[in-house]
Amino acid sequence: MKKISLIFSLLFISFLFTLNCGDADRNLPAGAPVSIVGVDTSGNGQKDAFGYMLRSKGNTRIVYQELDKNGDRMSDEFIWVGSTSRRPKEGKLQEAVKVYEESDENNDGTIDTIRWFLPNEYISMILKDTDNDGYFETTEYFNYQKKPVRTEIDTNEDGLADIFIWSSRAEIDTDFDKTPDLIVYGNSKLELEEKAVNRKDTKPLNKTTSYFINPKLIPFEERSIIGSGLFVE
Repeated sequence: MKKISLIFSLLFISFLFTLNCGDADRNLPAGAPVSIVGVDTSGNGQKDAFGYMLRSKGNTRIVYQELDKNGDRMSDEFIWVGSTSRRPKEGKLQEAVKVYEESDENNDGTIDTIRWFLPNEYISMILKDTDNDGYFETTEYFNYQKKPVRTEIDTNEDGLADIFIWSSRAEIDTDFDKTPDLIVYGNSKLELEEKAVNRKDTKPLNKTTSYFINPKLIPFEERSIIGSGLFVE
């Protein structure tokens, strides 16, 4: 199965910047028409990247794009695009930035991954439907180094996480009362998830040492952007 390449990404980003031109400080009128432009980024004669644009006189803005990453003639990545007031030195083009992205990671025709972005290409969190049942039960949170630092799992699908995983520990809310009551230790996310889901090697959780209840106890490098009390400048 063909994966999206760096060249693919760079070509389409270049395409977006080329289209996102005009007077970027000028507001678009209400009801501005949306136009679609398709591009063949892989060179196989088929359009595999589509940009949706709002156009008015002297102004064009990309608002949405679709990508066919595996060449099956079906879009498998859907990206909502915003823009910043920042421009490169001597540049006339406003920078386009990702805001929200949905993707079909296993190419089964169904969205299974959702990403939320912050300025400066930070990922705030990723929602995943890992068992392909249509419910996004897993959420990953990221830190300022753009690394996943906490995973939350909603095992009973009530809309609230009941397993909370950090680098070497997982806390479990066994009675679904919004407060973890068990803890388990491990050396990897996979190990911790397996132990937490199967209630293996668990111990009673002292609430005074709970990361979930006392977030100030979390090591700084494991604090996620969301809920950290810090903001991206």
